[in-house]
Amino acid sequence: MELLIVITMTALISCIDTVSYAARLSAARTRRVGASGSLFNILVIFSRFAVMAQMLVLGWMLDRAIHLGRTDELFFQLRFVLLSMSGGIVVGMLILPSVARILAIGTLKLDQHGSVPKIVFQEGLFRTLRKLPSQFWLPSFRANWRQIRAADLTYSFLLMNAVIFSFYSIANLSALLAGAMVPGFRSFAQQMASVINGVGTILLVIFVDPLSAKLMDDVVIEKRPLRDLKAAVFQLGVGRLLGTFIAQLLLWPFAYFIKWVVLLFPPA
Repeated sequence: MELLIVITMTALISCIDTVSYAARLSAARTRRVGASGSLFNILVIFSRFAVMAQMLVLGWMLDRAIHLGRTDELFFQLRFVLLSMSGGIVVGMLILPSVARILAIGTLKLDQHGSVPKIVFQEGLFRTLRKLPSQFWLPSFRANWRQIRAADLTYSFLLMNAVIFSFYSIANLSALLAGAMVPGFRSFAQQMASVINGVGTILLVIFVDPLSAKLMDDVVIEKRPLRDLKAAVFQLGVGRLLGTFIAQLLLWPFAYFIKWVVLLFPPA
């Protein structure tokens, strides 16, 4: 039961994180970067709450594995968690264009009414919800690949994003697995996750974010067409998906690396 809860939460978190790219498309369409980001933060709040609940259940699974001596079972459970992460990214990529449309409409409504509560009261919550299904459509992956070639986006950008996201994918999971290997130092092992996430954040900020931010600015000032940003967003989503597959390969080695660090510098 607890594994099902973690899998569901992980898929939801991955879906929302992938759909976050919709804020860039919405900002480029409406020329209102701040308002688009502000609206999407409403979804991000639920994602962050889900992350806290996910870590709580994962911690319980770790303690249970240690108590019952089922470290191998925990390893296979974490494999399924990574697989659910991949599934959440795929769903996010499918609904991303639709969410971008909805965010663009919401951004214009926010500019008109001034606040989210006023949108709800003046537009009508149920009337607004009834209009949402008309904005949904499934993207064409073949067309997106053609856009990537037309936009002259390098595949090194995709690979960088994949490698960096693999760090994020396994940071907490490898630390949990390492904690099961050295139960006496599991708190120290779990703190290593923040170090791995920190490395991933540094690489992301240096190599990926500046390129995608510049592309969005070029679209906003009409220096490049919107389809180039769509292609870049699709490439980022594919990079995240590839990152989860790389993470499947790195889960066990990273867990051993964390275990080695913990045993090399054991707390006094």
